[in-house]
Amino acid sequence: MEFQWLKDYQELEEQILYLKWNLNKSKLELQRWVCGDLADVRLEKNSRASSLEEIIAKIEQEIELLEEQRTEMLAIINSFKGIDNEIIKKKYIDGCSLDVIADEIGYSISYVRKRYTEINKTLAYIDNYKNSKQRKNYFNEEIEYYQDKLNQIHGN
Repeated sequence: MEFQWLKDYQELEEQILYLKWNLNKSKLELQRWVCGDLADVRLEKNSRASSLEEIIAKIEQEIELLEEQRTEMLAIINSFKGIDNEIIKKKYIDGCSLDVIADEIGYSISYVRKRYTEINKTLAYIDNYKNSKQRKNYFNEEIEYYQDKLNQIHGN
């Protein structure tokens, strides 16, 4: 897919966001156990609470690794050529409006809007195609599964 990098980048961003949320939640939970309302509660040896500091360290390491990957991915994305890649990068990664994109890349706003619309149609078509293909594969697997079961019942 021409814009697979965009999906990869968005997935990476979602992973980082989730891990940061999980990190904050874990730190708050640790604070409750250390000096909050749970400070007087006895911990079980193998409980999640007893290993919160280790969990927090692992989450922080994972965030650091993913942020390094994001930096590397941005370097690769910045090396892509072509007006379509520029428009998509500036729109979905940099968060620019189409007006700003037109100014930055030196094309008219009408041309940028037209390209953006065409790119989105292409992305939507590809997504629909992939989803349709996945559904077909799922149903084919189900058909094969039930056919095998029928064959087993009938002794084939």
